[in-house]
Formats: sequence, C-alpha cells, structure tokens
Amino acid sequence: MTQEIYPSILKRYLSTFLDSVFMLSMLILVSFLFQKDSQTVTYARIGMIFFLFLVYEPFCTSNYCTIGQKITGVRVRTVFQREKITLPKAYLRIVIKILLGFVSFFSIPFTPHKRAIHDLVVGSVVIESSQ
Repeated sequence: MTQEIYPSILKRYLSTFLDSVFMLSMLILVSFLFQKDSQTVTYARIGMIFFLFLVYEPFCTSNYCTIGQKITGVRVRTVFQREKITLPKAYLRIVIKILLGFVSFFSIPFTPHKRAIHDLVVGSVVIESSQ
C-alpha cells in the first residue's frame, strides 16, 4: 500500500489561484463577448457569474476536480474512505472557504493530514493525485 502525500500549502494556494484566474478569465471573456447593453446580455452575464461562483468549484470538486486541482495534481476526498465528496459537502466547503478566506488555510500546518478549516468542517482532505 502506498503512503498518501498531502500537498503543501503552496500547492493548495496555487490550485486556488489557478481556479481564480480561470474564473476571472471567463468573466472577462463573457464581458467581451456580450458588450451590448440589453436585458438578454445582462442575463447572460448574471448566468455566467452564477455558474462560476455557485456551480464550477462545488460541481467539479464533487465529481472529479477543478482546473486548478487538475494542473496541480491534488484532489479533494472524504477523510476516512478517500471517496469523492458529495455535492452538498462541496457547497458547504466552498461557502466556508469564501467566508474565512486565507484564515481557513492557516490551520493546514497544525492539523493531521494538513487539513484547512473548511476541510475539517465537511470531513474532507486534500491529497496528491495518483491518477
């Protein structure tokens, strides 16, 4: 049995940073593509913002991984069974992560398995991907 490797705080920050760059790029792209000032364009912009902030990370994290997680080779899994986390837990995780910001990451060096506060709350752990 191989020993699991828990990513460094730097790798976790990088994963979050890459996802932030992706989401910002998508917002800029949508703003560029939909420059016309109409109600339809406004709905398209709101829809993209809704998708990026309320669907992208929770959905991707619970089903496979986000772009940042893919590039950095990390995965979010349940702490005991090492299975994908559920969608409701992924939503709770992102809400706590957003509310606490970088404060949540300060617990990483001091917890078993390098877990952030948002991981502790939902029962998740971030591990290096073997895939």
